[in-house]
Amino acid sequence: MSAMSRFFRRRPEDAAVPREDERTVEIRETEVDPLLDDTVAVHRTEETVPLEPVAEETVRIRRTEESVPAYEADPVDPTLPLRTVREPLPVEGRRVEEVVERRPVVREVPPRRPVLWPYLLALLVLVLGGLAALYFLTREDDPETRPVPSVVRLQVDDALDRLTADGFRPDSVQRANAAPLGTVFAQDPSAGTELEEGSRVQVLVSRGPATTPVPNVVGLPLQSALQRLDTAGLGARQVGVFSEKPPNTVIAQEPGGGERAARGSKIRLNVSRGTGRVTVPNVIGQSSDDAGANIRKAGLEARVANVPSAEPEGTVVAQNPPAGGELGRGEFVRINVSTGAGAGTTPAPATTATTAPATTAPAASSAVPDVAALDEAAARSELEAAGFTVRVQTEATEDPSLEGFVIRQEPAAGAAGSAGAPVTIVVGGPSP
Repeated sequence: MSAMSRFFRRRPEDAAVPREDERTVEIRETEVDPLLDDTVAVHRTEETVPLEPVAEETVRIRRTEESVPAYEADPVDPTLPLRTVREPLPVEGRRVEEVVERRPVVREVPPRRPVLWPYLLALLVLVLGGLAALYFLTREDDPETRPVPSVVRLQVDDALDRLTADGFRPDSVQRANAAPLGTVFAQDPSAGTELEEGSRVQVLVSRGPATTPVPNVVGLPLQSALQRLDTAGLGARQVGVFSEKPPNTVIAQEPGGGERAARGSKIRLNVSRGTGRVTVPNVIGQSSDDAGANIRKAGLEARVANVPSAEPEGTVVAQNPPAGGELGRGEFVRINVSTGAGAGTTPAPATTATTAPATTAPAASSAVPDVAALDEAAARSELEAAGFTVRVQTEATEDPSLEGFVIRQEPAAGAAGSAGAPVTIVVGGPSP
């Protein structure tokens, strides 16, 4: 067996080959603060001075060397083919342990930042104080104010004088208004508003209602007349009358065409109701209800006046116009109905405006004549002829046919009255 055969013949567990010992040193670097060196600086701030002296760092290295055992190779059979077997060699290296002595490291304390908020607060207080002082030093005193007086419904001259006396400067503007001419109907600002002395106050002065020419509508059909008045900004109040003109034809107007009227006012129109002449029936001696029915049957209307009479109560003792006369359809017949309180006396006949002569002397005490349903002129004439003084009152009525006629009287018909005593008659007037 050659020496080489003996070299390669070995046991697996003795496969370690003697080799030169190796050692490995593992060194770990440790960061050291530059301030923590062997020399302590002289000029260091109080914050950077370490609390303990800086100890010198010492690195001790402990080395351990271990040998790898080797074994003698066994003899090799020369007849066997040789082959190379590579097996891992258990090599135990040398380990180096680093032992570092730890020492306390002083942490550097950062410098404190200066506190600014007290200075900012003081600056803010100074700025606000300066602004307040500037406001109080530069502001003007509040001007004196006073309330505006009310001058509505005063004449323009009086209104201007009052405003001037209170320290204001008035301006007047004229405008059309329903208020009386020259009267203040509005002011701006309104009464009670607080204004500085010398402020302007505007007053609106009426120059009367706005007027417009009245169109002439006489002879026109009613609908055409109403349309023309509406176009002119006017209204209409219709009164039906009997006439020879065709029905629903305007036969008169007030104010007349061409005159001026306040815008929005109503023009009175007399509208034809046709001829409609009817004969007045005789109703004397009939009861009040029967007389009224017969009069309406004839196309007329009844006006009842209660009078004292010897006839039974409720009996018609007189009528006006008398039976056989002619009236327009829808006109009124006045009938006197007995109250039954005048037994033994002669009933007073129904009269017209021409029955009593004007030269009749009044008796020392006489009965008040009945003038109900007469027009104003006829009633006045009859009362004055009986020796009474006449007082006239007008009362608005919704019935156009009663306009201008006596609605009632005071004292009532038949009452005793001395010569010269006043009698009040109430005459129907147009509705507002």
